[in-house]
Amino acid sequence: MSFFSNLTYEEFNEYLNLIFKQIFDSVKADSGSLIIFDEDRNEIFKISKNLNVDIKKIKPGKIDEMFLKSKDPIIINNEDLEKKGIVPTKKDTISSIVFPMYFKGKLIGVMNLNRKSTEFTSEELEILNRSKIYIMPAIYNVVLLEAVNRERENFKKYLHIFELIVYMYLNTNTVMEFITETINKIRRQYGTKIEIVSAEGPGENTIKIKNLYYKVNIDYDKNDEDIISKLKDFMMKMIVIKHSEELNKVLSEYSEITKETLLMNFMSWDLIQEINSAITGINLVTFFFESQNPEISSELKKSVNRIKEAISRYKANFYNNEAIELVHINNILNEIENKIKFLNPDVVFKKDLLLDAQIYGSKKIIFNALMNVILAILKYTANKYFEISLKKEENYYYLRITTNIKSIELNNKELKKAINISSVMFNNYHIEFIEKSDETNTSFIIQIPAK
Repeated sequence: MSFFSNLTYEEFNEYLNLIFKQIFDSVKADSGSLIIFDEDRNEIFKISKNLNVDIKKIKPGKIDEMFLKSKDPIIINNEDLEKKGIVPTKKDTISSIVFPMYFKGKLIGVMNLNRKSTEFTSEELEILNRSKIYIMPAIYNVVLLEAVNRERENFKKYLHIFELIVYMYLNTNTVMEFITETINKIRRQYGTKIEIVSAEGPGENTIKIKNLYYKVNIDYDKNDEDIISKLKDFMMKMIVIKHSEELNKVLSEYSEITKETLLMNFMSWDLIQEINSAITGINLVTFFFESQNPEISSELKKSVNRIKEAISRYKANFYNNEAIELVHINNILNEIENKIKFLNPDVVFKKDLLLDAQIYGSKKIIFNALMNVILAILKYTANKYFEISLKKEENYYYLRITTNIKSIELNNKELKKAINISSVMFNNYHIEFIEKSDETNTSFIIQIPAK
């Protein structure tokens, strides 16, 4: 006797083995087989005795299939088949019983019993008919318990996949690393094929990264459709959060670099001025001490010269790169829009730039000053919509950046600090920086002398 099983519990195998053995012995069969199906007609258990066939290859034969619609066991003798012009497939068999097993209208199994020398009798067939009332519910319970257990195991698997997604979210740095590592681990650990594919446009379970749309595809059994839908939705939400987190990091780094550039150019200038004043004082002291303590005076002069050389090197390395030129404000605004929308396409710029303001200065510094205003708003508020206009009134251009900032957000110390850095920079270029707020909007107005 041999059997093949996809059942979860060993007890199920033993129970079905026992059922088959008792039926086989009760009708004194010479050979036979039992196949059990799940509700989708997949074979989940097979057992055979005295059949010279690989157990995995045993399936209901053509003759069996002819009688599967019968609700009761039926005897099929070779002579009956020959009368119908059917050639028996088993040369060493003269009589068989095909026993379709139905419960609640569903086929849950089929048993085939064979004899070599004597035909089965109606009395033996009656034994099988009487046993149906006990056999069918028993086998169906096995099928039902197996289905419940498989569903539970599947749920546990998907629960572990949810946990893995969260773990990978916490332990990856970029959105692409998160996607790649998560997909690979799910495939390796759980055998579930999951992939991110491009989508034509926005839709259910899609995400926009830069200017392209993507969606999650997962191979699954139709019985898992509901949980797979939730898994897809969860995966996409985690990708969105990871993407937003990555964008915020980039914006924060960009913001810090922008502020640092402004601070280095203007606050360090004040420091240099203070150092120059201090050097003047030291030179004066040196002059008075030179006749009385020439050695001390000589050492002081050396120190002063080293400080002067350090300042000269600093200014040569840093300030020479900041060439003064005719700067077009429109071009700078377009550059800012392109850079920010590359990072986050969801940011909206509604521009009304019918004029072009021009100013002599450092393009890099003016770019960073305007960029710092936009980045500070993105970093410290939830707003991603900007209305930008440029108009001329008498001797001034007025560049207006209007956005919806709540009063509680406008009171953010870090936001105020960042905006103030740009204000200081503009003042150094004799450009007035004005902030106006009402109940819904805040406008940052840059008043530029008209060329």
